[in-house]
Amino acid sequence: MKLYYILVVFICLSALACEKKVNYNADITYTDAGNFTYVKFINAYPYATPSFASPANGPTVQLAYNGIQFSATPIALGGSYPTSPGYASVDRGIAALDMFVRMSTGIPPATVRDSFLFSSIVPFAKGKYYSYFFADSINNSNRRVLVTEDDIREPGGRSLYRMRFVNLLANMPSGTPTLDLYSARSQTVIFSGIPARGVTPFIELPVQGLNTPDTLQIRYAGSPTAIATLNTVALQGQISFTVFARGMVGATGTRAPAISTYRNR
Repeated sequence: MKLYYILVVFICLSALACEKKVNYNADITYTDAGNFTYVKFINAYPYATPSFASPANGPTVQLAYNGIQFSATPIALGGSYPTSPGYASVDRGIAALDMFVRMSTGIPPATVRDSFLFSSIVPFAKGKYYSYFFADSINNSNRRVLVTEDDIREPGGRSLYRMRFVNLLANMPSGTPTLDLYSARSQTVIFSGIPARGVTPFIELPVQGLNTPDTLQIRYAGSPTAIATLNTVALQGQISFTVFARGMVGATGTRAPAISTYRNR
């Protein structure tokens, strides 16, 4: 019997000795969300016509930053990347963001980076949200890019949405240098007297009915005549979006003055 107890104790001690110890001080690897910049890219560049579509629908572009292909799918005139309400995450461990913008002349979903347009060093800050518009002549380095820091907070109520307006018409006439944004649903001017490259703050507006669409118009300031109209703009509570005027006064087709939108949240 004594030998039996000795064997039991020996077996238990052996099992304890072989038990794998848990290291409660193991290194933890995590991603710091604050080390990223969040960017939305918008194509409002109206100066060239190559495109994938038939008939042509204006320039399509592709992006790269610091030599890395960014947008695998070309961004059409009036389009944005990403197309969802979210923003693209850019690791800001790098010192500077050198954006390369090129025309897309291949066959979708081509990743060939043809017809270099321009590059720009953009001072994005960590943890911030930005919209990056390419909108004006590549020969005018002071106007070809417009960058805005975006306020993506939620609207203050369930039946409210947030809207802002950006005037990116490339050649505003000297006699009528500003735009109004008009809402047909409310029969009011929402934003008035916005100059070229002007960006309004976000404002909160009531939905006025479940998913009620609106028709938006851009007009020369003080005029009742629409330069361009966007029908069936879907409105719902708790969203934020940007409305922007694009194109060239006097142009026809898809390069004519037009209204586009994209979601900020």
